[in-house]
Amino acid sequence: MDEFVLYVFAFDDKCCEILNNENYRYMKVVPLEEFETEELLKVKKERTAAEYCWTCSPWIIKHVLDRYNEEICTYIDADMRFYSSPQPLFDKLRSSGKSTIIVPHRFRNEKEERKAFESVGSYCVEFNTFVNDSNGYEALSWWAERCLEWCYYTVPGTTEWYGDQKYLNVFPEKFEGIMICTHYGVGLAPWNIELVDYYGNENGVPLIKVKKTGEIFPVIIHHFENVGFVTEHILNASSRTKSKQLFLAIYKPYIERLIYNRAYIEDRYNIKLTRKKRIVTKNKLLMIYQRYFSPLRRIKHFRDLFWVK
Repeated sequence: MDEFVLYVFAFDDKCCEILNNENYRYMKVVPLEEFETEELLKVKKERTAAEYCWTCSPWIIKHVLDRYNEEICTYIDADMRFYSSPQPLFDKLRSSGKSTIIVPHRFRNEKEERKAFESVGSYCVEFNTFVNDSNGYEALSWWAERCLEWCYYTVPGTTEWYGDQKYLNVFPEKFEGIMICTHYGVGLAPWNIELVDYYGNENGVPLIKVKKTGEIFPVIIHHFENVGFVTEHILNASSRTKSKQLFLAIYKPYIERLIYNRAYIEDRYNIKLTRKKRIVTKNKLLMIYQRYFSPLRRIKHFRDLFWVK
């Protein structure tokens, strides 16, 4: 992938200011005043900052297709890192005549998969591709309208939907042109990293081997969902892998770069970035759990802890 445009939707003015000032190649910074509609502004008042971001997931893609007339757009979560090009996925999408890519969570076994389907959804909102054709746009528009109607954090399994994510459950049956990603190097994450072993390095790209099938995949993108401060100076990157090689190949460079970027932004722009746990709900009991107990429960290995001055 030599040519692309990275559309970054800046959800606060400072983010917009910094990214515009950095003037990154291939990046187009989209301010909220360009993106937000009356309908979005209305539900914004009713939802937490996190819930509103989830609500906007499909609307972000829709905005890129509508305003910038892109032929294809992929939503990428902010807590992800690329290790190699996703071009093979797009090539497969085109050759198969499909219009939409969704990525399974890939939990450890069938029992966990069934539980996930009912609780948080079988597919993850992390790398979601939509072609600007009738099939892709139909699925995207339906998802956008559903998120506008209802998009909240709840205890998993207690509501029909779950944030923006559980809506993806119905995509394979409801819409034409859905491609379910089978590439284990896409959507590698703490909840599925135990399914693979480290297999080596090829031209700087980590390789993984699926334990069950023996298939070899290059790592394309990893989802760093379990990264957060547990104290003012201790950052936890809960990798959940028992493989030191896999940790060193995937987690260590990402965290070191993350720490460097934080320091760079704070020094250059004279601001202090928050180290508080993100709160995603207005429920008081869940807020207490998320702020004080959840970060501690995520600590799995001593090597996952990093000191940040």
